[in-house]
Amino acid sequence: MTISGSGAKWLIGVAVVSLCVNLFLVGSMAGRWIDGPRHGGPDGPRRGIEALIAGVPEDLRPMIKQKFDAAKPQFQAQRDKIRAARDKVATAAKAEPFDPAAFDDAFHEFQQAMEGMGGIAHQTIREILPQVPAEQRKQLVDNWSKRWGPKGDGPDGPPPPDDQP
Repeated sequence: MTISGSGAKWLIGVAVVSLCVNLFLVGSMAGRWIDGPRHGGPDGPRRGIEALIAGVPEDLRPMIKQKFDAAKPQFQAQRDKIRAARDKVATAAKAEPFDPAAFDDAFHEFQQAMEGMGGIAHQTIREILPQVPAEQRKQLVDNWSKRWGPKGDGPDGPPPPDDQP
């Protein structure tokens, strides 16, 4: 059986697309097999203290974990504030008629709650760093910079573009 004309071109196109898809899938599987899973482990991305201590030297992990565990009630209370503020934003956004002032107030409350979470993290890290020897502190900062730094290597992708011309 011979296929000619437009049928042959169509069949060749389908075969090329199929080959590309198969090569992509094989490459993805090989990459995962060679390099391992990304963004954490088999249970998904690391979050919270696990993400923070992922690149920390083994001997520092217990002290850092202890400091963050001690601040856990503050973090939880702030998470509750964030959830409540997020709910207010959603309620204000859905309101009919829409009230821009109510939305702005709710969103401002949400921003304040997020800043509060950052403040707790800042204070906890500030308590940790003086207890870390200088060389390990440098390594710690380098590891965190690689994970969350401006190179776009972190889990959140590249940073937003600069507003400068």
